[in-house]
Amino acid sequence: MIVVEGTVGAGKSTLSHLISDHFHISVFEELGNPDTEKLLDRFYGERSRWSFTTQIHFATERWQMIKHISEQRCGVLDRSIFGDQIFAKLLSEDGSMTPEEYRIYEKLLAAIVETTRAPDLLIYLQCDTERAKERIDHRGRGLESKVEMQYWERLNEKYEAWYQGYQYSPKILLCVNHLDFANNEEDKESVLGLIGKALKDIQYFSMKIAEA
Repeated sequence: MIVVEGTVGAGKSTLSHLISDHFHISVFEELGNPDTEKLLDRFYGERSRWSFTTQIHFATERWQMIKHISEQRCGVLDRSIFGDQIFAKLLSEDGSMTPEEYRIYEKLLAAIVETTRAPDLLIYLQCDTERAKERIDHRGRGLESKVEMQYWERLNEKYEAWYQGYQYSPKILLCVNHLDFANNEEDKESVLGLIGKALKDIQYFSMKIAEA
């Protein structure tokens, strides 16, 4: 199980698909469920009303994705349950989630993480908030582009702190401020080469063969 993490707009979905195509590993995306985009639009429009519902939705969706990967024996996740609490903490701090809602969410997340297999590798995409916001505005996904800059700045700060403390698995950091692995062949080959080396270091391909 490979997890790609990073702030909104860092390029997780793009990289996940490149990994999937290059290494022949199934990709599991957040937006695979039609309810997800609808909830996100409502969430960005009225965070205090939809924060708890959206967080519970993502927690259960990410849990199911990991179960599917376990059944298939391999897969790449565009975000995962292990970074799920980043958003909830932010929403709790700004009052979008009540203390009672946050406690319920924490209990659910703890139960999920406790019974969930850890990833084999975390790939963290480090991206300046300004650059991430440019990508968010460019893709024009619903009300996402209308969110205030302060929200994205605080989210990115929490992601950076989360990555520093992450200990579930081996991890690699890719600074993607000036990378265009979607359109630049040199950037694409460089990034996939680094990921391939990391997978060999943890004997990922050997594990896949053994499990098959």
